[in-house]
Amino acid sequence: MQKTIRLDGLRLPVSIGIHEFERKQPQEYVLDIMLGLPDEYRIDSDDIAQAVNYDALRDQVTALLGSQHFNLQETVIQRVLDICFRLDDRVGWVDVRTRKTQVYPDCESVGLHYRVMRDKWIALTPKDGNLSKHLSQKHVIQVTVKPSRSGRDIR
Repeated sequence: MQKTIRLDGLRLPVSIGIHEFERKQPQEYVLDIMLGLPDEYRIDSDDIAQAVNYDALRDQVTALLGSQHFNLQETVIQRVLDICFRLDDRVGWVDVRTRKTQVYPDCESVGLHYRVMRDKWIALTPKDGNLSKHLSQKHVIQVTVKPSRSGRDIR
């Protein structure tokens, strides 16, 4: 049995990118977040305090992405993973996909995909607790680029 909580297609204006045109204004950024829960995950009553709070997940991710300019998607996805694992100890794994939709005129999007188990993520976390500044590109699991169907120039 697999139990998950999904936050799909979260679209936010985010200041992200290394190119000059990306620094001028926020661009659409899309996230899909899936939290893996243990088979034993159950609630005993209709009380939000017993559940994994996906409102808090959405609020924290939205606040993070509106808080500063990010150069790299790697930084964003790693900070989102930190949020997901801090959200609730019952979250055993996290799957996050990110996409910038306005970078290349010949692509629908460019993004990253990380799927990480809690124990692996915690093992990578340095003593100062700031994993994002210590990770390198070797931790990228998948980079996804889809051809654009519209062919529009979005710069």
